[in-house]
Amino acid sequence: MVVDTEYYELLGIETTATAVEIKKAYRKKSIEEHPDKNPNDPGATERFQAISEAYQVLSDSDLRANYDKFGKEKAIPKGGFEDAAEQFSVIFGGEAFEPYIGELTLLKNLQRQEELQAQDDAEKEKEKEKEEVEKKNRAVKTQTDDAIKEGMGSLKIHDGREHTEGPSKKTKLEEFEEQLKLEKEKNAEVLAAKLIERLSILTESVYDEACKESFAKKFEEEANLLKMESFGLDILHTIGDVYCERARIFLASNTVFGLGGMFHSMKAKGGVFMDTLRTVSAAIDAQSTMKELEKMKGASESDSPILDKDGKEVTKPTPEELAVQEQLLMGKVLSAAWYGSKYEIMSTLRTVCDNVIFDKSIDKTTRYKRGESLLLLGKVFQKAYRNKAEQEEAQVFEQLVAEATKKKRHT
Repeated sequence: MVVDTEYYELLGIETTATAVEIKKAYRKKSIEEHPDKNPNDPGATERFQAISEAYQVLSDSDLRANYDKFGKEKAIPKGGFEDAAEQFSVIFGGEAFEPYIGELTLLKNLQRQEELQAQDDAEKEKEKEKEEVEKKNRAVKTQTDDAIKEGMGSLKIHDGREHTEGPSKKTKLEEFEEQLKLEKEKNAEVLAAKLIERLSILTESVYDEACKESFAKKFEEEANLLKMESFGLDILHTIGDVYCERARIFLASNTVFGLGGMFHSMKAKGGVFMDTLRTVSAAIDAQSTMKELEKMKGASESDSPILDKDGKEVTKPTPEELAVQEQLLMGKVLSAAWYGSKYEIMSTLRTVCDNVIFDKSIDKTTRYKRGESLLLLGKVFQKAYRNKAEQEEAQVFEQLVAEATKKKRHT
């Protein structure tokens, strides 16, 4: 029996609601009550916070059990409730996918690499200046020694020290990249262990058609939850594509002569090239739009008239035009971020899958079962879809999160 139903009522769900139903209800209610969607309603912020608290409790199995049995006082998260806006923004990218893809760090690491490169360049410049000073000092010393030699005859002057080049010191960027390599290998090991555990539900079963059907159904339910994360459907399809790609390469390589594996491997390499091209193109597109926005802002803030290439005066950009350009930039930045994240996901998962299905430390039969199970799981994720209502809900949610992320960066 549930002693307090307030949180369930806030989300508009039954006390028997599943994790999927709780997630969907939260997304729907948070969109309806989001302050940005209710600018003239002073009570919207309070309701938005209450909905966030309800979700933080009901989405945690332990907190939910305490709430059902004892009420709100015994269901407060350790460290207290997160701010509603923070809780809302954290869902962008979806921590729910971490057991599958780990933490996405490519964009963060790129920024750190740029910072370290700048530091290394600054240190090199200092070293260069130092060498120039030492070179001048050596030249002065040589002139002085020569003068002394002339005055003291053939007496040889030697300070007893040898000037030798020491071992080259690693730059901060090189040290960071070595650290990243180790972290990547460790992350792949952790994800491989989780994938093996996931596949073992089927590989260590009777392994008949009924077990395969039950396995597929279990992950269809999980996909229904994951697909509603921001970019969740795209991430699910990406995972599914890699699972199917690596499984087909493995299974085909175990046929006569393994020619099928060679074909799928060549096809995969072509896919990697196209993914790289799309990632770079999206980044260049975002950068171009950013430069255009900066140019428009400069023109709008200038006190001087703006002239075109023919010397004719043109109208300065209006605040509305700037807002449109900012919105366009946000979309392209998100697009570039997604393509970069997708590239990272696919790169990580290819390593993880190969570690699982090409593992020579286990018998061939088990490897083959893993390959078939991986293919089945990949197909389940590839088939995931959102109905019209879910797609509209997800799009509104993703737009709100994007706006929240933008505001957060500007504060």
